This record gives sequence, structure tokens and C-alpha cells, in this order.
Amino acid sequence: MPTAQPPAAPSPAVPSSVTIDPLAALMVGVLGRTRGHALPLIATAFDVTIDSGLAVVDTRRVFRNDEAASIEATITFPLPVHATLFALEARLDGRVLTARAERRKQARLAYEDALERGKAAILHEEVLRGVHMLSIGQIAPGATIEVVTRWAATLAVVQSRGQLRIPLTVGDIYGHSGLPDSDELTCGAPAAQAELVVRCRDGVVGLAGGSLQEGRASVPTDRPIDLLVMQETNHALRGRAADGRDVVLAIRRPDQPGRALDACVLVDRSGSMDGPCSAREPGLTKHRAVTNGLRAMAERLGRSDAIELWQFNDRVNQVGRLNEETGRAQNGRGLPSLVDMLAPPEGGTEIGNALTQAIARSQSRDLLLVTDGKSHALDVQHLARAGRRIAVVLVGEDSLEANVGYLASLTGGDIFVAQDGDLADILVAALESLRTPSAPVPKIEGTLDRIKAVRGGAELEVEWTAATEIALDPILSRAVAALAASLALPALDEAAAAELAEREGLVTHLTSLVLVDEAGAVQETVPAMRKIPLPTPATAVVAAAYDNGPRAAAMAAARHRHEAMASMPMPSPRSEPPDRAPRVGSARPAAPGAPMAPSPLRRGPSFPGPAELLERFLPSRDGDRALAELARLGADIDWDADPGKLQAGDLSGLDRETRKAIRRASTLPEVSALAKKIGFQPVHLIVGLLARAAASRSRTAARLARALLGGAPDTALSDLARRLGLAGA
Repeated sequence: MPTAQPPAAPSPAVPSSVTIDPLAALMVGVLGRTRGHALPLIATAFDVTIDSGLAVVDTRRVFRNDEAASIEATITFPLPVHATLFALEARLDGRVLTARAERRKQARLAYEDALERGKAAILHEEVLRGVHMLSIGQIAPGATIEVVTRWAATLAVVQSRGQLRIPLTVGDIYGHSGLPDSDELTCGAPAAQAELVVRCRDGVVGLAGGSLQEGRASVPTDRPIDLLVMQETNHALRGRAADGRDVVLAIRRPDQPGRALDACVLVDRSGSMDGPCSAREPGLTKHRAVTNGLRAMAERLGRSDAIELWQFNDRVNQVGRLNEETGRAQNGRGLPSLVDMLAPPEGGTEIGNALTQAIARSQSRDLLLVTDGKSHALDVQHLARAGRRIAVVLVGEDSLEANVGYLASLTGGDIFVAQDGDLADILVAALESLRTPSAPVPKIEGTLDRIKAVRGGAELEVEWTAATEIALDPILSRAVAALAASLALPALDEAAAAELAEREGLVTHLTSLVLVDEAGAVQETVPAMRKIPLPTPATAVVAAAYDNGPRAAAMAAARHRHEAMASMPMPSPRSEPPDRAPRVGSARPAAPGAPMAPSPLRRGPSFPGPAELLERFLPSRDGDRALAELARLGADIDWDADPGKLQAGDLSGLDRETRKAIRRASTLPEVSALAKKIGFQPVHLIVGLLARAAASRSRTAARLARALLGGAPDTALSDLARRLGLAGA
């Protein structure tokens, strides 16, 4: 069982408290509400240290419970797909607690066990590559908890300039993530201000769209933090691994090879690409920024470079190909003429289908995907097995690295994020990365010794050496060791990778960080979950204000020009294209986890169905239909609202029809008999069975079911659940 541990070298430094602006905190509490409750996240700050191409980012979040009962605060947020999160600390009641890494399932079990025992606990997981979730459970009424997480990432190199994006929110995502609702990315919170402190030890750093005053700034949380770095030196960085050895990390720009390009450029033209590229340039859509960048990029192509241009939304088609010998397009006017044939944005973001068709139909050696990345509609593992290298350019402030960035990583490609509307340099950098021959990372067996990788246009080389007596900066040392370990994970088998990630304290798909406050007070009820949405992206607000203005006229003109291009090849539409999801994550109206009708009746010689039970033992009246639809009504219960009331048998928070159904079901002879046999109140038994049926889609329901039904014989519970149509567990 992971418990609170005192900080020990080389753990992160003790966090200093975030300064809380009382007025700002009040406004967050007044304006930022979810389901009628004040948002528990009241302050955020970022502390960034940059040294020789490596960035170390501390994120400090302050949570406060202003409710009368214990709560669980959860927030799901994006991180750069190559970021390595390696430390978590918390300040509770003046004490500083340090998390430790555990295998993912064990960490979740330790966290859930702590919540059942009423102990405050914190869990940090990677729910998807590039998507993380922070859960702070059993926050006592009136309590404040400060949580500090630390991650490291290398800067992307574009035209000799380093770039770092800290994503803070994302826009609507097409398709279904497969995550339960409790884990989904959601947005809708008002924008707040976050503190930003930046230190650059060997260069000059700037803030895109803003300015740093002595390394400090106040930044809005509804857009990413984009940092631009001009490096003055480039020295090797040294760290110390958990096994005591030294780790030397060198980050350098690779030598530019002369190999000609043979690439398929796949341009996203889905509806989300019609949104503003940046809140600072509301008239420039992401799609227009891409077309401008492609035209400018054309001047930098060599005569031997072969480029195919494709486009996609729900459908995919090839626009044309540059002749390998002349560098000109099929109609003789070069790449700009192909760009002129790109259709305006509309439809859904079927990235998976687009890549599958391009891989099948194109003979190009490599693929360059240009997109905002906001789609779950791709099978990353399946696409990676196709054997093509895929590089990615992400466009827009509300872009998402998660799936496409992971795909690039698995295929040996690179990912670049555009920090403004000028994409020419970014596109050139991405294509330059494809000039380098692709080589699979060799499997590592035995002791880690040396590894190389390419990320963001930079070449990374790591060497593990014998321990020395050199004094090291404790934070930078841990960052170097953690990043080095993350580079090695793909080259190890699963058991060795999990062991290394656990030893180095990493958050990965195999391991999570967890801490339990064993010394804190015990809370007596199941905590109410408070899902904290990300801020609505600034570009979404700008787009809403701009839709009836000049952008709408410009897009109408673009569509008119496109309709005039009769020669544009357009394949037949796919049958039954998936609907566009209306929010971050997915609506999932018919997906697992959505409200469902009662389970099919499993009849036996002595087991009548739910409706027959109710009709047999209760008088017939208008309200009997609610009893017959107990499972349907139970699926609509908001388990997160006030589980403490339900745990106590208080149904006052439920609607009238559901209360009536629960009370009448509790009078059934079978229910009364089992309740008496196991020493339960009948209402508790019914609520527990309803929660048990909803456990797969609600963590709060699962906890409530355990709290209410713990110790009861599972066979008897399952039998009664089937009779009542509640066998959804």
C-alpha cells in the first residue's frame, strides 16, 4: 500500500504555495460551476526551466472543497505526447506528501481502497497517450490541497529556434475515445488566469502572443502556452538514474541528409479546420493557414522531391502529384496549382480512414499528416502495423496530439506543432524529418547502455555510465533520468518496461503515481465526484463571434470556386458516416456506458420477469409503469451529485418517478426477504443494486455499490438483480 513518504533525495523540491488572488478565486467559484457546484480548482501556476533543449515544467493546482460533504475532484487534460511526467507532490494541512509509482492496476486499487477507508488520496494516470487524468479523492469539507506535478520534454527545433507548447484545453473531438464518461476530456469552464514563470539557463525565451516581465507573466487558460527559445549554447545534460548510474543526455540538431523526398501530404479538410487557427488572428482559419503554408513551402522543394497531395474529411481523395523529374505538378504549374484544388472544410475528421486509404493507394515512401488532430476515429496500432512512416503537423490552438502523436511515435515519424498561422517553416521542418532514413529502434536486452531517438527535429542521444561524485541539480537530474528512461521503454519488453517506469517514477500506460494521506482525518461517506472541465478554447469563442462576418463570406466564395472545378476527383461517399461528436470526447448515444434499456429477461420456471413481479405483488395504477422501468430510471441517476445522501437511504435528490420506483421495488417480497436475511434496509439494497448495474460507466456508482452491498453474498445479489432487470454489472 503506497503511503505518504517524506521527501527524499533526489525527489522533487518541496512545493511553495501558489499565491491565490482572493477576487480571482471568488470569480472562479461564482462563474465556474459544474452541476450547480463551485469548481474545486481555484488556482493554477506553471514554472518552466529550460536548459540545452530540455524543458522541465512544474504545474501547480490548488483545489478547495466549499461543499458540506467530502468530494473527489478529477480533471482530464492534454500533455505533449512525448512529455515524461515523473513526479507528484501534495501539500495538505501544512504537510508535504510525495507520490510513488505503482503498476497501473495496483495504483488504482490503492487509490480506491483509500477512498473506501475515508482517507484522502491522489492518483495521476495516463488514460490515453498524451491525455492524463488527475484525481484527488476525499477532500474534506473546507479543505484546500495543493498538487504539484512535474514533467519534462525536449524542445522542437524549427529553423534553429526551439519551441515548446503547454496545451491547456482542446476543442470538440470527432469520434469516440472509448473512455468512460468520468475519464473523458470535457470543456466548458470559463477562462481564468494562470501564473507563469520561465527560466532559460542558456538562451533567450519569449512568449508567443504575450511578453515575459523578468520571466513572469499571467496567461489565460483558454489557449496554449507557446514558448519560443533562441539557444546560445548546447551542452550535454547529466542526471542520475534510480539505479545510481549517471545518465548523459545530448540534444543536437541532426546533420541534414540529402535524400530526396517521397512523401504523401494528407491535408485535413474537416469542419473543425474551418475554425480560427489562433484567437489572435480570427480571420485566418486553420485550413487557410495550411494552404498558405503549402504554397510558401513549395519554393523550398528540390527538383528531385516527389510529393503527392491528398485531402480528407469523411472521404479521402488524391488531389495530384508532383512529377519526380521536373518538380512540377501534372498540369505543369507546381505545388501551388494543386493547393488551389483543395476543397473547403466540411464534414467529420475520419483520420483513420484517410490514412488507411492513402497507405493502400499511394506508392509514397512516407506520409505527412496535416491536421488539428481532433479525432478518435483511428486505430493507432493497426495503422502502425502498415509499415509506413507517418509524420504529423498539428494546426490550431485547440489541436490535440494524443492519437496522431502516438501514431507518429510508433511509426518512426515526428510531430510538430504550429504556434501561429505561419506554417511554412513548420511544414519544411516536418518534411526535412522525412529526408532522414527511418530505422526501427533495436530491442534492448540486459542493462541499459545507450539509445538514440529523434524528436521534434532534434536528435537525442543517451548514455548510461558509471556513477560519479559530480554534484547535480536535483530537479534537472531527475528530469534527465526520467526522460532517458522514457526513450528506452519502447525498446523493452512489457515486464522490463513496467519495472523501469516504476523504478524511475514515471506515469505511463503501464504505471501511475499514487499517494495516500494515512495521517489525515477519515471521511465517513462516498465522496461526490466533481469533474472539472477544461476552459472553452478561445478560438471557439472567436469562431462563434466571427461566423456571421467576413470569414463566412470568404468561405462561401471558396466553396463557389471549388464547385467550379469540375475536374476535381471526388469518390463516392462512404455509407453511414459517423456523426460529428458535439463535445470534447464523445456523446456516445449508443456506446457502452450510455443509458440503456432494461436487460433482457432471463426467464426460468419460477422466475417471473420484472413487470410480472410488480404486477403480482403491487396494485395496478398509473405509477406502476415506473416500477416496470426500474432499470431505465436507474440508468438516469446522477450518481456524482450527492452519493452521501443515497448511502444514507435519502432519496430526496432523485426525481419523483425514480423515488417511487425505488420505494415500491423495496416492498417486493423477494427484496424484503433478502434484505432481512443479510441485515440490510430494503431501500439500501435497491439503491445498491442500481449502483451495481451502473458501475461500469460511473466510478461513483461502483464505490456506492461497494459501500452499500459490501459483505452481501454475491450469488444472492446477482440472482435478485436478474429478477429485477438490473443485471448490468
